[in-house]
Amino acid sequence: MKINRLAGCVSALLVGVTPLALYGFSTGPPQRRTAVPADGGQNCTVCHTTFAPANSDPRGRVAILADPYVPGVKQIIRVTVEHPEASRWGFQLTARLASDETKPAGTLAPSDTVRVRCDATGDAPCNGATEFASHRRAGDIDSTRPGTSGGNTWEIEWTPPATDVGPVRLYAAGNAANNSNTNAGDRIYTTNIRLNAACNLTGRPVLNANGVINAASFGSAISSNALISIFGASLAGAGTARIAAPFDFEDGKYPRELACVGVEIGGLRAPVIFASPNQINAQVPSLNVTGPVPVAVLLNPGRPNQVRGELTGVTLVGVAPALFTFNGRNLAALHTNFDIVGDPTTLRFDRPVRPAKPGDTVLLFGTGFGSTNPAAQAGDVPAAPAALTGQVAAAIGGLTLRPEDILYAGLAPALISGVYQFNLRIPATTADGDIAVVLSMGSSASQAGATILVRR
Repeated sequence: MKINRLAGCVSALLVGVTPLALYGFSTGPPQRRTAVPADGGQNCTVCHTTFAPANSDPRGRVAILADPYVPGVKQIIRVTVEHPEASRWGFQLTARLASDETKPAGTLAPSDTVRVRCDATGDAPCNGATEFASHRRAGDIDSTRPGTSGGNTWEIEWTPPATDVGPVRLYAAGNAANNSNTNAGDRIYTTNIRLNAACNLTGRPVLNANGVINAASFGSAISSNALISIFGASLAGAGTARIAAPFDFEDGKYPRELACVGVEIGGLRAPVIFASPNQINAQVPSLNVTGPVPVAVLLNPGRPNQVRGELTGVTLVGVAPALFTFNGRNLAALHTNFDIVGDPTTLRFDRPVRPAKPGDTVLLFGTGFGSTNPAAQAGDVPAAPAALTGQVAAAIGGLTLRPEDILYAGLAPALISGVYQFNLRIPATTADGDIAVVLSMGSSASQAGATILVRR
């Protein structure tokens, strides 16, 4: 809902002709002025309009300084506002979960110079409501520091969430004011930073024998850009079970580190999809090589306390076609309306499950099928189709499909670039039952025993 700008500023306008105007702001601005998108994106230019929009004067800034968080351990966040011509200062700060920015991340503590207000419910404690820390006046202390030139810094005590909740985002707005006791002539700045949990994992990762395998077939054939699974012990912190989500992405790509865990393959860091103490799912980097390459799991990657697990070796091949299954046998297949292909008495999902029929088009998913046009790098999330450059052959029930029955073969849009999608038309003569499906690239074929349920 768009908030009426006049209504949002009416109280300030009513007192704007008196010396009390900035006194009112010295107790803190209204909530939701830090430019959080989930809050409507508003900032202090709602009322301080002279130099709107925010950040329009490059001579000033607002900055946040904070360390990676240790779950449940208090730390100090510093907010600094600067401008060469300003002589009074204000700020507002909020901490949010990157996974859901409508929710608070930990708690902020008030002090003589910092006020903490709850979202529409008064001052802290906020009991789980979103919180906003700001400048304040308390007794003889006015933390807007009227008459002070150059800038001002506030220190805010923050207690992070008690557990590793993934990235946290801090948002701040700053007011470099001219000390005129009006809303005119002030410059507003906004910024935000992302904090990850501090990485202090101990122990040393140990890989199982033959512990690096194709994530679709669970076989040994692995190629560049293919998805892999790594099995072992002490691969991540105890109790960790993190799946990479968009809030973990780096420049729109899958992260090279997840839950303080990294994977190095052939000397390059690999995109990490899932991390737990006994299993990691990752994507082989875009390596233009075949043959043996080393693999290592890293704890606290890139930090002074990095722990490098024991090295193992895998052999990369040109293509390693494999199809994803639900249970090692039933293919992870979809109908064109995204119902799941399978037996509803044995497969349980939150969407309809039904067999395929002869003549139906089904969507299958795999990895290791090689290059595409346009090309994609490891970690990319393609937004549009990208067809295979090599020729794929498909057989259903032993019958090789005609080229016109392979409707699409290439990367799966909106999924990590190691996932391929195949839209196949089931031959009209296909019998009922669990029907074998095999996809081939030259002499390399997907795993035997993968089936799709067909019923007329």
